[in-house]
Amino acid sequence: MEDASASSDWFQELLSLMGYVASVNIRIDEPSPEQATDNSINFWLEINSDNLQPQQIQRLIGSNGIVIDSLQYLANILLNRHGSSELDRDVNHQNHNFYTVELDGYRSKRLNDLQALADEAVQQVREKQGEFVIKQLSSADRRHIHQLLEEFPDIETYSQGREPNRHLIVKLVQV
Repeated sequence: MEDASASSDWFQELLSLMGYVASVNIRIDEPSPEQATDNSINFWLEINSDNLQPQQIQRLIGSNGIVIDSLQYLANILLNRHGSSELDRDVNHQNHNFYTVELDGYRSKRLNDLQALADEAVQQVREKQGEFVIKQLSSADRRHIHQLLEEFPDIETYSQGREPNRHLIVKLVQV
């Protein structure tokens, strides 16, 4: 639980440096099946919005979630770096924890939206026997949809293009 407290403290200090007065609650989520074997922990850093004005919440989320995604990316890079030595990072990625930043229900709603988008993609691909292109997703959102669709043996996904115009392709597996 020491990692959780240090993570929460670090993130709260980051918010303070950005000019926001907000506490950060942390919870640990169940690991996904692929994470269960590698000792990874899913930390949710939940920004308490009680002391934030609506416009501050919107600024922290950003247009299409760009700010909250950037904060999450920063947390994942820096907090994983903090806990391991250079040698561990080069040789062993098994202790890579996952940090999800939540504010005002945004992330939970976004994950539900991505699930609905993934379900729609599968339905369209199966009905039309063609490709379904999903544009304007962050790299984290693309990765999440890739993971969601891994459970479908008849569906394959891949990313195509270069940032900022990279998109996700969903299609039937060619046999």
